[in-house]
Amino acid sequence: MILNWIYGSPTWLWGTVFVALFAGIACGGLIVFHRLVHVEVRRTHNELTGFTIAIISVTYAVLLAFIAIATWDSFSEAALVVDNEADYVGSIYRDTQGLPASMGESIRNDTRQYLETVITDEWPVQRRGRTPSQGWEPLRKIHSAIVTMQPVNLGEMVIQAELLRTLNELYRARASRLSAAQGHIPSVIWWIIFVGGVLTTGYTYLFGFHDFRMHLAMTASVAISLALVIVLIIALDWPFRGKVSVSPAAFITVQQSWANLSFAPDK
Repeated sequence: MILNWIYGSPTWLWGTVFVALFAGIACGGLIVFHRLVHVEVRRTHNELTGFTIAIISVTYAVLLAFIAIATWDSFSEAALVVDNEADYVGSIYRDTQGLPASMGESIRNDTRQYLETVITDEWPVQRRGRTPSQGWEPLRKIHSAIVTMQPVNLGEMVIQAELLRTLNELYRARASRLSAAQGHIPSVIWWIIFVGGVLTTGYTYLFGFHDFRMHLAMTASVAISLALVIVLIIALDWPFRGKVSVSPAAFITVQQSWANLSFAPDK
């Protein structure tokens, strides 16, 4: 339910809510702690508290940065996989130009159907965090049309071999896209992220400030800084889900490029 709201809402909206909630809880906890532990008791330990929180915060910052970079790498790889898949589809379509009209038109029809299915049917499914399967049927038709070709000369044999090679690459790219649509950060890592965030923010309570408003400001700043990085990780966690996600632009570009080919269908 929460994930559906997060990935179905604008990033700025749920991100603002998350940051404000995290900062509000952190400041609320400080107010309660301030009443329970006298400021003079904490002030006498400021030096030790500062040394300890430096170790904790650096450790957590390195961990958070590592997770954020890994998430961004996965997001970038998913975008690259989509570009490759679209390129392979376009290559199959273009390579049929050297085939007899009837043979090439059959493959092109199946290729157009596959591209249309990916754009209109599979992408909305991926945006909901599910694994699509609608594209397998047109892909099998492409496969069947290529493997059942009856080359009559060396040129057609070369084209068939190239089509088969590209088709195998298309299968691999599609499998990688579907795998990326399923993959996200394991729950144990999320527990580490949130427990580390609570520990790092909560440790600021141990400082003793002459002005409590400054203490609130410092705690809120730490909480907001950590929350912003967590928002980034959440937004990139599912490469094809939510408003910040990989788009089908590469497939649309390939589809539009076919209009300039001599055998493109009339609109």
